[in-house]
Amino acid sequence: MSREPLRRVSYTERKSKKAEHGGVVQVCHFYPYTYSKKPEVSAVCPWSELVLFAESLGARLSGKRSLRVDDGVYKRLLVYGVVRERIRDPSKAGELREIVAGLDEYELHFWFAKFIAATERGRQALNRPARAFRVLYGLD
Repeated sequence: MSREPLRRVSYTERKSKKAEHGGVVQVCHFYPYTYSKKPEVSAVCPWSELVLFAESLGARLSGKRSLRVDDGVYKRLLVYGVVRERIRDPSKAGELREIVAGLDEYELHFWFAKFIAATERGRQALNRPARAFRVLYGLD
């Protein structure tokens, strides 16, 4: 019996120039394997929201700043994190959680693949597929 490798999600904090963030933002990093050194994607997303979403999906916090999750939960967290970074209204975060949790496997894999492909073209390239997600699911 083969086991799926666990994937890792962690966060760091960095200074922000915007006053609305209070001077510090949390950057969530999505690593393809538990011991990877370079993240696949990084997104500015509140860590507490990501942990709440992960716990609702059945994952557990493996440290103060790290989650080790299976493939399905990892894809949902990555899609949530990338889209959440581009949502200005924090009240829509709950609606986004419901939408991402309700995606079937094909939709989830489609959006995951779109975000990974966009990341290869640069960080700004994530804006277009994230906007498409928001428009399609009525978050704009």
